[in-house]
Amino acid sequence: MVSAYTTAALVMAELSTSVAFGTGTVPTADQIATWIAEESDTIDQLSGRIYTNTAYTDTIDYQGEETIALSHAPVLTVTSVLYSTSALGTSTYALSDTKTADTDYTVYLDEGELVILPNWAPTDGRKRIQVNYTAGYSTTPLPIQKLATKKVAKRTVDTIMEKSVKEQTSGKSISVGSVSVVKAADFGVSQYTTLKSDINELENQLINGTSVYRLASHRY
Repeated sequence: MVSAYTTAALVMAELSTSVAFGTGTVPTADQIATWIAEESDTIDQLSGRIYTNTAYTDTIDYQGEETIALSHAPVLTVTSVLYSTSALGTSTYALSDTKTADTDYTVYLDEGELVILPNWAPTDGRKRIQVNYTAGYSTTPLPIQKLATKKVAKRTVDTIMEKSVKEQTSGKSISVGSVSVVKAADFGVSQYTTLKSDINELENQLINGTSVYRLASHRY
């Protein structure tokens, strides 16, 4: 699954240009689309997380705990919770007993926690419970969207510079094709420095865990 955490329109807004990327611009619309996919993938790799929604299956070695932390959070939906009444390795082992939400278990979506209710008393054992669910985000978190947008915007400016376009006098613009990055009024040297600084700050937050994926518990 290819992630796309920003759009060409957001990149245009970041660069303060009103002209859409197309086949005759530098960079082209296809290049922008490729960069969006590449930078979104880079963000996934940096964080070790995916900020879209993805289907997961957790098969759990049950050891008597009341609360089971799923491997991904926040949870959007739980498709099914299956249980084997027989131990792994026996001829009757099968994850075929379907449990009922809010009768046998309940799920705290933000925390990614499944809590077993008194109506259900699972037996300890390996691969005793299976949870099928979708986790992630229905919309891209704003810090992730900002980071992707700024990274693609920087690649756009870098590409323009690499094409040996010379800066005009202060107040004029750098232009390639029909894409124009206004220098003094909207996007000059200081704005480029700020762009790089913003990217570094957002990446540090991502790597150091400031932008959390599993939310802190707030149920008690």
